[in-house]
This record gives sequence, C-alpha cells and structure tokens, in this order.
Amino acid sequence: MMKSIVEEKLVSFKTLEQKVFAYVCELGREITRIMLEGYDAELAEERDKKLYRDKGKRNTTIKMVYGEVAYSRNVYQTKHPDGKKAYVYLLDEAMHMDKIGMISTNLAEKIAMTVTEAPYRVTAETISSTCGQSISHGGAWNLVQKLGERISKEEDQAVRQMEAGQAQGKEILPVLFEEMDGVWLSMQDKKHRKMKKQEMKVFTMYEGWEAGSKKRSRLDQRAV
Repeated sequence: MMKSIVEEKLVSFKTLEQKVFAYVCELGREITRIMLEGYDAELAEERDKKLYRDKGKRNTTIKMVYGEVAYSRNVYQTKHPDGKKAYVYLLDEAMHMDKIGMISTNLAEKIAMTVTEAPYRVTAETISSTCGQSISHGGAWNLVQKLGERISKEEDQAVRQMEAGQAQGKEILPVLFEEMDGVWLSMQDKKHRKMKKQEMKVFTMYEGWEAGSKKRSRLDQRAV
C-alpha cells in the first residue's frame, strides 16, 4: 500500500493524509497480530504442561483504535481447586486483556468520552473518521450500556465489601477532601427517542492542600 501511495500522482493534502493514516493503521494491525501470536507461542512453551493441557488454537478478533485485529491463540484445559474443569487463555491472563465485549479499553474510553459530548450518531461518525475502526451508532449505544453495567457491578461489589468491613485500600490518610457537583445529561434510548434527563454525580478526592494566596489555600494531591 505504501508503494502505491508513493507512486501515485499528485493528490490533495487531505487525500494524502487519509491514505497515510489508513496505511499506518494497517501496519499497526499487522504488528499487533504478530506480537500477540508471538507472545502466545512463548507462553505455550513456558507453561506448566501438567497443569495446562493444550486444546488447540482459537481464532478471535479485537476492535482497537487502529482497526480490527484478527489473531489466533491457544486455549488450555485446567482444573479449579474443587476439581471442576475450566478452559483458559493464558495470553489473555498474562496481558491483562480487559475488554468490553470484543472492544479494547482504549477504544471503549474514546467512545465513552465522545458520547458525553455528542449524540450516538455523531459519536459513531467521529470515531469512524478519526480511528481505523468503523462503528455504528447502535454499536456505540451498546458499548455504553455494557460499560455502565460493568461500572454498576463494580460499585455494588465495593459497597458490599465496605458494609462487610472488607474494604481494601493501600494507605491510611489522616484527612480526605471531597469536591462534588452534579451534571444533568440529556438521555436517549436505542432508537434515539428523548428520555427524561438524569443527573450524573461527579466528585474528586484530594489527600491534602497547599498554600495559594495569603488568604486562601488550594487542594492538592488528587486521589486516584
């Protein structure tokens, strides 16, 4: 593809930019496939063969910011502590491949951020024109629903742990500041019909403060 771009007659800069972008995305997809399959081959050789029984390869795809990558990886049969059979992909575990369906977290984040500023149809057009990945407005809507369900489950689990006295943390702070506000969002369903507005609570936590002017201080060390 690069050769055809170089040998092509003079085109507009916009067209050149689009062609080079498409080429770079294509190259990125191929590099990703090679690296994933290479990592998977290394894990196959290094694994505990008594613990993980090779059951062959499976083809899959992942939608990324530079397009859809198709690759193959090994699936293994193992056993849970209770003796039940289980099937795992060592590549997914080793690389912490946290996905929303078949969409990478990087692409999911870009879609979610765009949705907060524009309708689903505009979001789909923006993502499709600025990334190497094409997505429909229905696909954007489905992604946001799955992301919301995941966040809701994580929050419910955190609340249950807190109520049971099992909350987990890395450090104890003498003081913690909270800065809170609310944003009203225009809502629509999958068919783009208007729904009742909903308020999204937004807050930021800070671990300390520092001197600002003579009369005021400002919050510092934002907690993550």
